[in-house]
Amino acid sequence: MQIKKLSPLLANQIAAGEVVERPSSVVKELLENSIDAGAKRIQIDVDRGGARLIRVTDDGNGIERSQLELALERHATSKIEETKDLKAIYTLGFRGEALASISSVAKLTLSSKSTASDEGDSGWSAIAQGQDTAVDIQPRSMPNGTIVEVRDLFFNTPARQKFLRAERTEYVHIEETIKRVALASPEVAFTLKHNGKVTKRIPAAHSKEQQQQRVGTIVSNNFLSGSIFLDSDIEDLRLWGWISSPERHQNSNLSQYVFVNGRAVRDRTLNHAIRQAYEDLLPTGRVPAYVLYLELDPELVDVNVHPTKHEVRFSDARRVHDFITKTVSEHLQSQEEIYDASELRQVEELKGRYQPKENYSQDEYYHPRLAAGVMQDSRNLSTKALNQAQKGERHYQSFAKKPSAKAGDYLVVGQRYLIQSAGSDMLLLDIKNFMLEHMKQLLSSEWKQGEVKQRPLLIPERLSLPSEQMSESMIEMLDNLGFDVNQTGPYSAALRRVPSAVQQVATGDWLQQIISDAHTNQCGLTELQRNLLSQIEEYWQPAGSENWIELIEPHAWQDSEYCFLLDVDDISRWLMSQEGNKKVGWSKTLDE
Repeated sequence: MQIKKLSPLLANQIAAGEVVERPSSVVKELLENSIDAGAKRIQIDVDRGGARLIRVTDDGNGIERSQLELALERHATSKIEETKDLKAIYTLGFRGEALASISSVAKLTLSSKSTASDEGDSGWSAIAQGQDTAVDIQPRSMPNGTIVEVRDLFFNTPARQKFLRAERTEYVHIEETIKRVALASPEVAFTLKHNGKVTKRIPAAHSKEQQQQRVGTIVSNNFLSGSIFLDSDIEDLRLWGWISSPERHQNSNLSQYVFVNGRAVRDRTLNHAIRQAYEDLLPTGRVPAYVLYLELDPELVDVNVHPTKHEVRFSDARRVHDFITKTVSEHLQSQEEIYDASELRQVEELKGRYQPKENYSQDEYYHPRLAAGVMQDSRNLSTKALNQAQKGERHYQSFAKKPSAKAGDYLVVGQRYLIQSAGSDMLLLDIKNFMLEHMKQLLSSEWKQGEVKQRPLLIPERLSLPSEQMSESMIEMLDNLGFDVNQTGPYSAALRRVPSAVQQVATGDWLQQIISDAHTNQCGLTELQRNLLSQIEEYWQPAGSENWIELIEPHAWQDSEYCFLLDVDDISRWLMSQEGNKKVGWSKTLDE
């Protein structure tokens, strides 16, 4: 058997086996060419799931008449010129294979008018019929831009044509391809028609708000409403986008999109990094949803791995992997969920209800207990309020039923004080001192009973140990105190569960200090308990005060020594003083 050189047609058909898998592959290649040409509006017309017709029309820069025939030749491209250009790819396409491969298995017409052409010039069409004959060039009246028509896909390769799926299936693949390209190129508007009917319109996004709306439209508003936005960078790496909260999981990988420098990719390193961040947070068989954008120096990523350009390789894959895992983990832990516009408006309306009066005379209002708090400036509290607090007078309200809308409104000031209506008066709670006392009492009670309620951490916290090995006695004492700690290596351990009572304590830093002190002083269980309670205040975190207080029965904090009855004028004056000092914080309304 003699060795022979393949004909150009056969060589292109073999190459097309990798580039053109199905109609959606054609759509992907044509859309990437349009975007590389600077298009801002792209229309895709599809008949019979793309088997009969795929037409992509754009308003990009266009191709000059002298370049049309060359554009259909294999390995012809305007995007790279030298070997060194492969080290930093800035475009979506660069291989110069797509049009040649498509024209070898379909009837292709490439029509274009360059923006550099004179106003009176016409456009031109290059027609290829799936053969290795000369390309036919004809004039065509058209606006600036490019139109690529692909008819009768696989007409000359019956073996491949019979592997096409049902029309609906092929259309769904085309739609998914457009979603990915649209997510990667928010500045471009897309219109999709199937069998002559418009099935999807995706307007261009020119702001962050519009891009967020676009993500909701393309993926789903349900995903967006339960997502966490992240944006983090370190040196030459940046990761931003949306990830689903652990409560919003799914059973398929459909709503998982990752983009590297604006290119949709399916990369094992990236997917594993994201999965690792969600480890132990999702039920078995469930997966997260996400739309993530990774940006890095093009010289640090190789996109010339596969003809479809779905795969990439990183020069430092471990660094990229760890950066993604760390970023996603931190944001899952912080749970910064996105609230829709209506919720934000409710918050603003509630703040408006507590606007203090503009005109009042500042009398001698001062409250020593409040002055001792984190806000050291003077408090405009009336003598009446001080007397009531000292005498233990309280105004009580029945909470046997859920409070009404008015009674349920409250305001948290400076992440330290809670104000809630109580009939014609107001209740003021010193959240910090109440929570500290509440946590100490609850924790001590559970230790005494020997049954400490625990809660798992969303992300296990890493602890640095003072010695290479944690003693069995230390692990046992921590377990008795409600902390689930496992040694993960020399000088390191993982904190997985903590007492439910310590909801507002930086448990990792807190326990780190306790372990260090216990190792130095050889503490026993009783002394360890004493140290834990004495250091709670040091590691108390004010963030989220309005959420933690909801977990406590109202009568518990209303009956405490840290709750005071004030009239509306007292509260108004006090809020005015805080507003002037930029201390007013977050407010919300309890659910009905």
